[in-house]
Amino acid sequence: MRSLPALSRRAGALLIAGALSAPLAAAVVGAAPAQAADTDVVISEVESSDPDGGEDWVELQNTGTEPVDVSGWYLKDDNDDRTWQIPAGTVIEPGAFLVLDHEKAVPGGFDFGLGGEDAARLFAADGTTLIDEITWTEHAPTTYIRIDGEVVASAEPTKGAENSGPYEAPKAPGDHPDAGTIRVTEAVSEGDDWVEIMNVSDREVDLSGWYLLDEKDLPNETPHVLPAGTTLAPGEILQITGMPFGLGKGDQARLFTDNGYLMDGLAWPEGTHAAPSWQLCGPEGTAGMSHVATPGAPNACGDVVITETNSKGDDFVELTNLGEQPADLSGHRILDDDDEHVFTIPEGTVLQPGEILLITGDELGFGLGGEDMVRLQDPSGELLGQVAWSEHVLPSNALCDGVYGPSGAATPGAQNDCGPGEGDLETTPLPTDGNVIAADDPSEWGEDLSGLDLQILEDGTQVLWAVNNDAGQISRLERDGEGIWRQSEGWPTGGKLTRFADGAGTPDGEGISVGTDGLIYVSAERDNDTKGTSRNTILAFDASSSEQELVAVSEWNLTEVLPTTSANGGLEGIEMVGPEAMANLGVEVPAAQAYAFVVLEDTGDVYALALQADGSAELLATLPSPLDGLMALDYDAASNTLWAFGDEAVQGMSVQYNLGAKTVEAGPVLERAEGMPEQFANEGVALEPTDVCTEGVRMAWFADDADTDGTNLRGIGLLDERCDAGSAPEEEQPGEEKPDDETPGEEDAADEDSADDESGAVIEVGTGGSAPSGTSPSGSTATGARPLARTGLEAGALAAAAAGLGLLGTWLVRRSRRA
Repeated sequence: MRSLPALSRRAGALLIAGALSAPLAAAVVGAAPAQAADTDVVISEVESSDPDGGEDWVELQNTGTEPVDVSGWYLKDDNDDRTWQIPAGTVIEPGAFLVLDHEKAVPGGFDFGLGGEDAARLFAADGTTLIDEITWTEHAPTTYIRIDGEVVASAEPTKGAENSGPYEAPKAPGDHPDAGTIRVTEAVSEGDDWVEIMNVSDREVDLSGWYLLDEKDLPNETPHVLPAGTTLAPGEILQITGMPFGLGKGDQARLFTDNGYLMDGLAWPEGTHAAPSWQLCGPEGTAGMSHVATPGAPNACGDVVITETNSKGDDFVELTNLGEQPADLSGHRILDDDDEHVFTIPEGTVLQPGEILLITGDELGFGLGGEDMVRLQDPSGELLGQVAWSEHVLPSNALCDGVYGPSGAATPGAQNDCGPGEGDLETTPLPTDGNVIAADDPSEWGEDLSGLDLQILEDGTQVLWAVNNDAGQISRLERDGEGIWRQSEGWPTGGKLTRFADGAGTPDGEGISVGTDGLIYVSAERDNDTKGTSRNTILAFDASSSEQELVAVSEWNLTEVLPTTSANGGLEGIEMVGPEAMANLGVEVPAAQAYAFVVLEDTGDVYALALQADGSAELLATLPSPLDGLMALDYDAASNTLWAFGDEAVQGMSVQYNLGAKTVEAGPVLERAEGMPEQFANEGVALEPTDVCTEGVRMAWFADDADTDGTNLRGIGLLDERCDAGSAPEEEQPGEEKPDDETPGEEDAADEDSADDESGAVIEVGTGGSAPSGTSPSGSTATGARPLARTGLEAGALAAAAAGLGLLGTWLVRRSRRA
C-alpha cells in the first residue's frame, strides 16, 4: 500500500514552516444533559470522521441492571429533519453495548452523516422525549466518549467495548532541552517514501528512541523508532527510509522525542503527493514542493535549478528556470567543491520561465573533476542547489524526473535527453479503446483497495473479487444494471473482515486470487495490528461461509521462504494456477495443495511457490523483472501467460512471462494502458477472458489504492484480436504433426525462443522438491479440488494481441524525457 488519509481532516493542525502545533485536542462539551427520560441507556461513544475511511457510528450502553428495549427509539443529528428509527426487537442487556452503524457500513443503518460541528441525539419512541445527546464543535482526532459525565476525545476508538481513557495530544517542545535543534527538512511520499531530518543547531544531538509518525497518532499508528546511539552532528543530515507506514497524498511527517514531545514536522496539501519532494527552504523555514529531490543533501530551493552538468571533455553547467515567473540571477554564484572556485553571474541576467542559461567551462574559469560538485548560491551565500558526484557521469549528469543521473546524450543549452540512459527501459505501447469507466460506488471503500481477480461462473455471471489492505476486508462483487460493481447479496459494504488462521489479527491483504480448489487466496505483507513487522503470508478462505468475518482455513508464512522485505514492501499480487503453468520453470514440480505466483514490492520479482497442506511452502523459481516494483498479477490460461503490473511508482508499466517458452523470462515492458490516469495507484488487475469479450476488445479492471479523483475501481477495453475468435485452439496446418510427448505449445515456443535457449536459462532456481515417483508435474492435482466452471483468464494477453495486430516489430520505442 502507498496512500494514507490525512489527519488534518480530523485534527486540523498542519506542521508547516516550522510553526509547530500539535493536533487540536477535541472540544470538551461539558457535562451530559440531565436525562429527559427515566432510562439507563446513554450515548457512550461517537465516531464522526474515521481517518481510515470507515463510516460514522454511534454507540449506546445500558448502564443499568435491567434489560432495556430500545425498539422504535430515534437517532438524530443536530437537525430534527434527519432522523432514523431503531428496528423493532432491539434490546440492550445490562452493561452491554449497541452500535448503530451508518447504512454505508451496515445495510439498514442510519442514513445521515455526522459533521465537524454536529450532535448525536437519542430520542424515545415518541420522537420528542430526549434520552441523551453528545454535541461537538469539531471532529475528534479519535472518537468522542463520556468519562465521569464529561464528553472528551478518546485515547483510541473502542467500538462496542469499554471506553479508553481521554485523548492526550502530542506535547509541544516547550522547555525541552533539544527544542529547535532538529528540523524535518524534506519528505517524499511517492515511490520509495523517505523523510530527511537535519541538525540545525551548533551542538551534537542524541536522537536515541526518537520516532517518526505520519498524520496518525499513537496508538493508531506504528512509529518508526530511531535506534539507540543515533546522533546528529551540527549541520548533519539523516535520511530515514523503511518506515512501517506509508506516506500518501495530503500527509504529514512528524518527529517526536522518545518521551513524546512533538519536535518538528512537514505537511503537504490534501490530494497532493510530496513528489519530487516536499522541502523546507530559506531562513524562515518555508515549506513547498521541490523541483528535485535531494536525499541526504542540502535542499534545492527556488525555481532556478541545476539541470545538467558535464565534468569530462567540454565542461559546462546548465541552469533552468522551472518556475512560472522571471528569475533575476544577478550576482548569483556557481561553485565547485572549492570555495575559492567561484563564477558570479553578471548583473542583468534574467531567466524567463522555461529559459536555460548555459555556462561553459571557459566562462567558469575552473574545471570540474571526477569527484566534484556544482553548487548554486544566491548573492548572500545561501545554498539554492547542489549536485555532487564521486566519478565522471557520462555522457552528462542530467536532471530527469526529479533526480540526477546519466543522460542519453549531453545537450548543453537544450532540453535534457534522458534516455535510453543507464537503467532506462525500452517500452511497448499497450493499445486500448481509450474508454475509461469509473465502475465503483464512491462510498464503498475509501482508500486502500488493492488486489482483484475475475471469476466466471457456470451461468456466465462475472464475479469480481477484491481485497482492501488496510481494513483487512475482501469483497465479492457483481455488476448492476448501471455497470457498477457492488457487493453480492449477503456481503456488507466494504466487504467481509478477515483473520489469520488462529482467528486473530488483521491481514494487510494486497492480492487476491480464486484457486482451482474454489478457495479464495489472499497475499498479505503484515498484520495491521502490528504494522511495523513484516509477515509475508498467503491465506486461504472459504468465501461460501455465511459468516461476516472470515477466518483463514489454511495459512502459509513465507517470511523464511522469500527474500527479506520491509514491513510495507512485501507480498503484493498473487495468482493461483495449476501445476501445468509451472512445467517450464526448470525444476520438477512437486505434488502440492496449491500453486501460486506472487510478487514482492521491494524486489519487483515474481516467485513460483508450491503450497503444501501442512502449511509449508517451497520456492520453485524466481522470475526476474525489469521493473523496480510490481504490484499485481493475472494469468491467461489459454496462452499460458502471466501478466505482472506495476503502480504509479513505475508509471503503471507491466511485463508478461510466456510460461510455455523453454526459457521463461520477462517480455517487453508495456506502457500504462492508454487512457488511464497517469498517477493512479494500480495495485490490482483483472482481465476479461477472451471467450466472453467481443469485437476485438476485452475489459481490464484496475484497483486504485489511492482513490484517485474519488475512484477505486476503473475499467478500460484492451484491444485483442483473440476476442473475435474466442479461446479455440488454432487448427494444425495440413501435413503437420505434433509429437505425442510434446507439451502443448512447446513446438511454437521452441521456434520463437531457440536463440534464448543457447544463451542459458535466466530463471533463478529455488530449492523446490521433486515430484513423487511416477507423478508428472502436469499430473499433480490440488488436494480436495472442487472444480469451478472457470477462474482467472482463459485467453491470450498482449502477446497474442500483439501478434494479431502486427505490432511487436514496430512497438519498441526510444523514450526521451524532459527535465
